[in-house]
Amino acid sequence: MRNRFSLLILLVCASLNAQTVTIQHGQTLSQLINNLYGGDGIQLANTGHSAHFGATGDFQHFTAILQAVLQSRSFIPIPSAVGLVSYRFNEATGTYERVEGSMGSILAERGTTTGKGNFNLSMTYTFADYQTISGQDAVELVLHHCLLPECLNGAPITAPFLQDTIHVQLHFRLKSQAVAFSAVYGLSNRIDVGIVVPYVRNDLEVFTHAFVVVSPGSDPATHRFDPNVETPDQLGTGTAIGIGDMVLRGKLRLAPFGGLDSAVLTDLTLPTGDRQNFLGTGRVQLRVEYIASKTIRRFTPHLNAGYQVRFGDMDLDSVDYRFGSEILASPALTVSTDILGIYRPHGGSLFRSPILQNQQLIGRSEIDGAVGGKWKMGSDRALILNLLLPLNSSGVRPNYVVTAGLQMTL
Repeated sequence: MRNRFSLLILLVCASLNAQTVTIQHGQTLSQLINNLYGGDGIQLANTGHSAHFGATGDFQHFTAILQAVLQSRSFIPIPSAVGLVSYRFNEATGTYERVEGSMGSILAERGTTTGKGNFNLSMTYTFADYQTISGQDAVELVLHHCLLPECLNGAPITAPFLQDTIHVQLHFRLKSQAVAFSAVYGLSNRIDVGIVVPYVRNDLEVFTHAFVVVSPGSDPATHRFDPNVETPDQLGTGTAIGIGDMVLRGKLRLAPFGGLDSAVLTDLTLPTGDRQNFLGTGRVQLRVEYIASKTIRRFTPHLNAGYQVRFGDMDLDSVDYRFGSEILASPALTVSTDILGIYRPHGGSLFRSPILQNQQLIGRSEIDGAVGGKWKMGSDRALILNLLLPLNSSGVRPNYVVTAGLQMTL
C-alpha cells in the first residue's frame, strides 16, 4: 500500500511536467502538516500585484483542523475484558460457576466476569490504514481571492483577476501500528480490574498539488506560481514512535435477571500518548458502559451501550454501542461478529473548513463492522485475529483495521 501511495505521487508529478516538489519536515507530525507551504499560506510569484488568497488564512485553518482531527482520533480497538475462562451466577445454586464453551468476543463485552484470582492476559498487534477523507482518496480545496478593501490595491471589485482561485489537491496516508498489552484480574467472582498499555508507531505521508484557475478575462500572468518563491507541489513524510494512551478498567457483574448476564464496565483513558505525534488524544476520557449477554446453545449474543466523556474536549463526548454474537463453531474455534458505532451529539458542527465546501472532517456518526475468531491452543491459550471495516465514510476514517494477538488465562 505504501508503494501505491508513492506511485501516486510520482504519477501526479509526471503529469504536471515533473515540476519541483518541496520536501517539508517537522519536529512532530502535527508540525509537518502545519509546515506545508511554509506554514504561512500559499505564496505566488511577485508580479507587482500582492495576491491575497484566503481572507482569513483559510489554508492554515484547514491544516490546523486536519491536525486536530488526527490528534483526536482513537484508532486502537481496546481488546475485550472477557477472558477465555468466565464465571456466571447460577440462580439455582446461588453460586458462581465456570462457563464452558465460547472463548469470548474480541472487541465487544459480555456480562460474565473472569473469576476470582484469575488473570486474563493478552498481547495484540493492530494495523490501521488511513488514506481517505469522507471516502475520497484526494480532497480538493478551493481558495478565493480576498475582496476586502485592503486586498484590492485600488482595483474595482469586479476586476476579473479577483475571481481567480487557487485549487489545492491533497493526498495523505497515515499508517498506525500498535502493540497493546492487556491484563485483567478477577478481584472476586463479580469484580474485574484491568489495564491496557499500547505502544504505537505512526507513519505519515502528505502530498499537495496547487494550481491557479484563471477566471474569464483575467491575465494568467497576474496570478502564477514561481518555483523560486514557492513550489505548487509539497511533500511531507515523518514517523513517530512511543507509548499511546493507557486505559484503566473495572467491571462489575450485576445481579442476573430475565436469564441475562449483565455488567457495568468503566474505562478511564489517561493521556500518556504524545498528542502532537497522534500517539494519543491528550485528553482524559471516561467511558461507562452497560453490558448484557445470554448464551443460547452455541450462540452468545451481546449488547454494549455506553457514554464517553472527553474532558477538555466536551464537544467530542460520544455515545457508543456494540452488538453482535459469539458463535461456537467448534470446541477449538469461536467466531465473533459485531457492529460497532459512535454517535457524537455535537459532532455536526465540529472541524469544518470553508475551503472544504464546509464538509466536516469528523463524522457525527461512525459505524464499523467487525468479524474475527479465537483459536484454542490449549486449555488456557488462544490466537486472536480480527478485521474491522468502516460501514460509512464520514470524516477521516481508516480503510481497514486488522488485529492479531495471543490471549491466555492464568
